[in-house]
Amino acid sequence: MLKKLNNIKVVMASGILTAAMFVVVMFLVNPMIDGKDGFEVILLQLAFDKEAGVNILNSWGDSGVSNFNRYIFTDYLYAVSYSIFFASLLSMLIFSAKKEKSIKYTWVVYLAFFAALCDWFENTVELFFIKNMMEFPSTLFFMHSTVSALKWMALPVVIVYIVVLLGKRDSIANKSLER
Repeated sequence: MLKKLNNIKVVMASGILTAAMFVVVMFLVNPMIDGKDGFEVILLQLAFDKEAGVNILNSWGDSGVSNFNRYIFTDYLYAVSYSIFFASLLSMLIFSAKKEKSIKYTWVVYLAFFAALCDWFENTVELFFIKNMMEFPSTLFFMHSTVSALKWMALPVVIVYIVVLLGKRDSIANKSLER
């Protein structure tokens, strides 16, 4: 899998799509949902308490809930795009740092896909939650927020690995120049 993802065209295409989806989700869709700055969509993900989730949804009003249902597909697409972007960028950096045989580095490629799976789970549970908030199990809502928190913890780890690998790539280039 690392070899297939180690492709500049994949990095570029998925990077452009990720940047576009970031703008769409964070600056267009999420503010249309909560009627404010869009931050309450993230607050719903990390509410942990079902009653807090109900209060957040109630604050959106009917139009916000309708917008959530109408545009949730953008968050699914965003998860696909960022997972492919991060995984392909990591693969490229792992190969350029000559670390493709090191589990210390290669596992994080899978972490990018794990984050996207968590995002998809979170979105799907929220769709069911919105349809029937009052009958929705509190434990499932708590589990939804736990999975969301795992996503939010995984993404910074992926980014840190990208930064570390960029540093390794630069140090390899500098060593080559010294020779």
